[in-house]
Amino acid sequence: MTPTPDTHPLKPVVCDAPPPVLVEALLLRHDPAEGFAYRRLLTALGGRDRPDDIARDLALLREDDERHLVHSTSWRATDEGQIVLTYLVHPDPVPDQPGTPLPDPGAIARSPRPGHPTPPDLKVHHVVAHAVRHLAFLARTDPAVAAHLASSNDSADASLGQLADVTAGQLHRA
Repeated sequence: MTPTPDTHPLKPVVCDAPPPVLVEALLLRHDPAEGFAYRRLLTALGGRDRPDDIARDLALLREDDERHLVHSTSWRATDEGQIVLTYLVHPDPVPDQPGTPLPDPGAIARSPRPGHPTPPDLKVHHVVAHAVRHLAFLARTDPAVAAHLASSNDSADASLGQLADVTAGQLHRA
């Protein structure tokens, strides 16, 4: 018996569910007077796509572009059941586009329950602050990132040094 479209074993499944994995690119910039700002770009990850490549595509970076840092900083689950893979891109390749100010890069979202790690009030600015603290950590521990920041026209390097005590993954008790 020849399969019909309704009985074919490889029939595409149509559902109204959101895509299961999203790639989020946070394009970071810094102004000495205004501080950090970012643009957030988000898209679904296709079946055979590589998240690193999708993050670069979102930022409009060519494959041979080595002037921009692209670094995976975190992942999280959404209330809709999606997984969001977050990448930081520095500096923002199109800095004249409107950005969202990040007034407190030291802001840390925490869960009050140790067995439930997701903070109940997690917002995008917390994710961006985490990414900035991650970059500050890498600036001190990864020679390639330190060299990138030193050669960048963006003024983030000095401000990242001020985040030394609140880096991603390193909390100090008073």
